[in-house]
Amino acid sequence: MAMLPVEGGSNSSDQSVPGGNEAQAREKLLPRNYEDILKFALENTNPEEASHEPMSEERKKWLNQALAGMFTDEVKILKGKLEELSDILKSNREEDEERKENLLEYIVDLCDRIDNAKDLIKLDGWKVISRCLDDKSAEVRWRALEVAGTILQNNVYVQDCLLKEGAMKKFMKMADEDDSDLVKVKAIFALSCHIREHNASEIAFVKADGFSCLMRAMQSNNQKIQIKSTFLLKALLISQPEFKDGAQQIGMVQQLTGLLNTEHNAAHEHIAAALLCLVTEHPAAIADCRLPRLNLKKLLENRMTLIKDREEFQEEHQYCQDLLTMVFMSGNHDNKSSADR
Repeated sequence: MAMLPVEGGSNSSDQSVPGGNEAQAREKLLPRNYEDILKFALENTNPEEASHEPMSEERKKWLNQALAGMFTDEVKILKGKLEELSDILKSNREEDEERKENLLEYIVDLCDRIDNAKDLIKLDGWKVISRCLDDKSAEVRWRALEVAGTILQNNVYVQDCLLKEGAMKKFMKMADEDDSDLVKVKAIFALSCHIREHNASEIAFVKADGFSCLMRAMQSNNQKIQIKSTFLLKALLISQPEFKDGAQQIGMVQQLTGLLNTEHNAAHEHIAAALLCLVTEHPAAIADCRLPRLNLKKLLENRMTLIKDREEFQEEHQYCQDLLTMVFMSGNHDNKSSADR
């Protein structure tokens, strides 16, 4: 089991006595697992002075004892951090905002390991983290969403649990309504981690009018929000091609085309990829692309001219080429596109 330093444990007194900030700073500098120790050793060893002689049994014993003294069970530390955070939330003091942020950062580092993410749920930690989603501080809210995304990512156990808890609807509401763009970005990140590669969550998202949620996110002036929402749309359509019907019926072709018809920016590569994915093997979406009022053919041709020979936009150029071929050249409507690769 990966281990953590004792000083990073559940003792919440660091912040309540003079020198608490210094203690917290020291805690962040200490190695949190054996990988950190190896990194520290490599960075602080002079190769010319290093000994290549076999380690004696006495030295091995000393080293093992030293490591055992430095480290303790991560689950115990996680439990302590959650308890500390819960206590702070109950006190609801404005001066505790930085402590909440620091604790959430520590928890997200712990939960980067899948077993710890499961343990957070088993420890009823989600009840604590979910309370942070309603915090008045955007800094706390986005960090809580980062914890949510981290524990959900590629973790079926957590995805199952949070689906039952109804966390998805909270993430959708925050992506729609929060007044902080960074919180919205992290809400879409949490949604993506909740949904991707989890069939039940994908279906629940679509039933909850998730495509409309993504459409609203795409209309943001924030490029990160646009990129994350279109990336999630593409992932859903690849995972569940039958979802294309619903996306097409609510006007997703018109939405994506309209976004492409704005001043060129970094989000357009992802928008073009999502549109290409939607029209692939979907005649109704192709028919929408051919609507004269969209003027998509000219838009794509102009875009290809604009980004021609610019290496950073070669993928977008390929998506535009594939769209032109698939939509406006007969006999190619059923081809697999580059957006599916």
